[in-house]
Amino acid sequence: MGFVLSPSWPNPADARRFVPPQIRRRVKVAERRAIRRAVTLSAGLMAVLVMADLAAAVAIGAGNVLALAPFSLAAAGIGAGASLLAHRGVRAEPLAFAALLAVFSVGLLGHGLMPDGRLLGTAELAIIVVGAGLFLPWHQRWHAAALFAAFGLSAGFVLSPLAGDLTPTERGNLVVAVAMAGLTSGVGHQLWQRRLRGMLEQQFALRQLSRYAQRQEAHVRELNRELNHVARRDSLTGVGNRLALDEAVARLLDQGDRLRPLPFAMILFDIDHFKAYNDEHGHLAGDAALGRLGEILRQATRGTDLAFRYGGEEFLLLLPDVDLPGAMAVGERVRAAALEARDLPPFTVSGGVALCDPADGRDPEPLMRRADAALYLAKRAGRDRIAADELSVAMQRHEMALA
Repeated sequence: MGFVLSPSWPNPADARRFVPPQIRRRVKVAERRAIRRAVTLSAGLMAVLVMADLAAAVAIGAGNVLALAPFSLAAAGIGAGASLLAHRGVRAEPLAFAALLAVFSVGLLGHGLMPDGRLLGTAELAIIVVGAGLFLPWHQRWHAAALFAAFGLSAGFVLSPLAGDLTPTERGNLVVAVAMAGLTSGVGHQLWQRRLRGMLEQQFALRQLSRYAQRQEAHVRELNRELNHVARRDSLTGVGNRLALDEAVARLLDQGDRLRPLPFAMILFDIDHFKAYNDEHGHLAGDAALGRLGEILRQATRGTDLAFRYGGEEFLLLLPDVDLPGAMAVGERVRAAALEARDLPPFTVSGGVALCDPADGRDPEPLMRRADAALYLAKRAGRDRIAADELSVAMQRHEMALA
């Protein structure tokens, strides 16, 4: 037994392209708008052409022109009214149908009343039929109805007494010309309509994809902002982590001119005897104490101050545009708030304050070493206190002397 292997996916040439319902609705709205504009223009143009043809016939003194004039005026009025009503929003297909049949009927009457212009009249009738397919983006049902009506009017005309003086050849030529024009119009309209609908579907699909891409891009930007926020936030305490600290210190040191950055202070905090606190009360209590200190730092500082977890039980504050007494006051507020944490086992914090020294330039390491040295002074002095390093004290005295 032999087996034949064949691909399981469908052939794109045989499969009908799926169009979402919302795009179909938008295409239909666009097609109605297009047919309304087309009827407004074409019906008005047909009215103008009918009047121009009548004026030309009068100017050259064509025979029986006065007998045709009322019908030409009526057809021009129908065309002008259809154009106005389509512009006002009335459904365009019936208006186009009425205007087309009116002008076509006048053309047939011209065949019977003015023998001298029959060749030109036949060409005009063929142009009307072809133009109905190539310039009116109406539905195929309306177009087919217009073609059948035009062919029926032509057949009825050549069999009626109005065509009494037409030769059999002229009658046959008229019917054949209308039939060939109808065939050309039908094929052209189907191809053009399919192309128009495909272009509209692609246009709306691209717009939908563009809006979707914009929404996705905004969503990605929001996710990136959230990721950046999470990547720079300590999950336990809610303050910034070491990455955020390094970036914040670099920004502060980059402010100001090259020789003198903007003044700011750094306070390094540490929970006293934290290892013993963990051993005595458990790690859950230790985590709660860390979280409480992070909350205190967020509440006890100004909006421009920045709080970070430096590592372990150490926290760090950056205080822009502050002098040493102001920084010491902030440190004291944090220390006092830690003592008021009644719902946790009591703990105390010590802090070391250091002012930014312009001589350090853009290097943050000297400032951090001095803050750590000030914290060591507070620890040696008995803990549960705030201390400043000697250089910061000297800088403050120098500023006061200059003032």
